[in-house]
Amino acid sequence: MGTLEAALSGKSSLGCRQTAWLRVSGVTGAVLGLLICTALPSSAASSPTPVGRVAFGVEPASSTGPDGRSNFSLSATPGAILFDDVSALNFSTKPLSLQLYATDAIETAGGGFGLLPESTKPVGAGSWITIPPDDATVQVPAASATGPGQIVVPITVHVPDKASPGDHAGGVVVSLRTVGTNASGQNVVLEQRVGTRVYIRVSGTIAPRLVVSDVHGAYQGTLNPIGQGRARISYRVTNAGNVSLSVSQSIAVSGLLGSQSHVDMARVPLLLPGASLAESASVAHVWPQFLEHATVTARSHVIVDSSNVVSVAAASSSTRLWAVPWTLLIIIAAIVIAIVVLLRRRSRPQGRHARGAGS
Repeated sequence: MGTLEAALSGKSSLGCRQTAWLRVSGVTGAVLGLLICTALPSSAASSPTPVGRVAFGVEPASSTGPDGRSNFSLSATPGAILFDDVSALNFSTKPLSLQLYATDAIETAGGGFGLLPESTKPVGAGSWITIPPDDATVQVPAASATGPGQIVVPITVHVPDKASPGDHAGGVVVSLRTVGTNASGQNVVLEQRVGTRVYIRVSGTIAPRLVVSDVHGAYQGTLNPIGQGRARISYRVTNAGNVSLSVSQSIAVSGLLGSQSHVDMARVPLLLPGASLAESASVAHVWPQFLEHATVTARSHVIVDSSNVVSVAAASSSTRLWAVPWTLLIIIAAIVIAIVVLLRRRSRPQGRHARGAGS
């Protein structure tokens, strides 16, 4: 059973409206955290309702219940209509009234799969998914000795006639809204949500493409005159193609004298088409050789079908950064100054003696 994480943004005053994004890391989520989405006037409930922990989920299903799929992975031509089912699950000991809706996928800051908040209208794959109005809210029975309570809901996917080839992503979300109290004793609406992913590949030309841009670097030296420092490299990696990619990245820093330091970045598990991520890393063991050359390289491959895997052309971009060994230069300068001063002091008595002999 997977988990769900969410973040809130917006004001926290009474009567405010806050939004949340979801990062979905599994098909079924046991929702144990409470999301404060709307604060209500204290008159909204004469006795605030405490909210306990509940657990519910959502999974792809057949007409009889969950069918073991980890997500919806669909293939279609433009204009196609697809039919499927989703199951709302209740792992709690009491019945739950759950809301269902579809929305678009978004890229999270860490390179994960996220879903738009309910308050944001979907314009992509989420808008292609239809849930019957009568099933927008379902009453899911409590769990029993035989397993979780469940309700199966049909969904329809209408692929637009002008849908572009490649991958489109969305999700089906179930949410629970209840009334509780915050630390100040105010009544609030608490929303808990979990979603399952929907991947739709529209037939046509597959055009995977990665772009690395905005590469910047700065050297962080050390007080050790013969020590190594670090190069801080930042950049942006973008999926400029039309299919989702899993991206590996590496950074190489080389100096004028040929030494090279290298670091492999954590793999980005999913970079949606059109999405980009701001990345940064610290490359250790860099010798200060005045001018360094940093190169960022991104690689990936795309699965066209069960028997066809296509490598994506590697993308790279470079920058230069100054890596001046200031401590060593200061020491050398101090030694040179000391030698010059010593030589001048030694030459002065000889000059006085020569002038005395001439007179």
